[in-house]
Amino acid sequence: MSFKYFILFFLLSNFISAQVGINTNLPTRKLHVSGNLRVRGLINKSETSSYDRILVSDSNGNIDYTTKASLQPGVTPGSSNKETYSLLYNMPTGNGDPTKTLKCGKFLFLFGNTAESRISFRLAENPNATVDIYMSMEQNYTVNGYQFYQGKTPTEAANVPFTFTTSTWNVNQEFASANLADYEQNIMHFQYPNDADFYRLTIYRVKQNTGVDSWDFAAACEKF
Repeated sequence: MSFKYFILFFLLSNFISAQVGINTNLPTRKLHVSGNLRVRGLINKSETSSYDRILVSDSNGNIDYTTKASLQPGVTPGSSNKETYSLLYNMPTGNGDPTKTLKCGKFLFLFGNTAESRISFRLAENPNATVDIYMSMEQNYTVNGYQFYQGKTPTEAANVPFTFTTSTWNVNQEFASANLADYEQNIMHFQYPNDADFYRLTIYRVKQNTGVDSWDFAAACEKF
């Protein structure tokens, strides 16, 4: 009889100790289950506005969340909450590589694969509605050269927008047929409709003379 009680006590103690958070009245936030449901891969959602929560833990291992906005520095008068993104690569010719893109906010930029290396852009996400984008460009080149572009092409008015729809948001559009020359500084300004952010894109193409000619392509985007 004592042996039966021992077996019963042993099984009961194991059953009680097995209550680690599943089907129990006292679950905890420290529950860890090892098995085939663990996270094995993650997708970068840093630029997706709907993903605005971040997991955090305290010194005791309790898991909660905070928001992206709470981690950003506070904005005070006279200061700017600025983000900067850059793209830099080298090519054996003066043609750009359209497979290399610069992501800045809701935009993607690239250099064209032609001798003119014209800049093109598209949206980074489907806008779920038709979006009109207005841009301007300043070109500063050697021998005191200066040129200003505003609008979609050099011959169209400044109020002609770049239009992206739910089916063409990821199709590249060339900016104003503006050629890029070596050592020329190009600055573009633009904004996404109904957003508080303002963008400035600086573009260079630099010919390197180090025995064998090559070209550096550089783009830096600032989001204010």
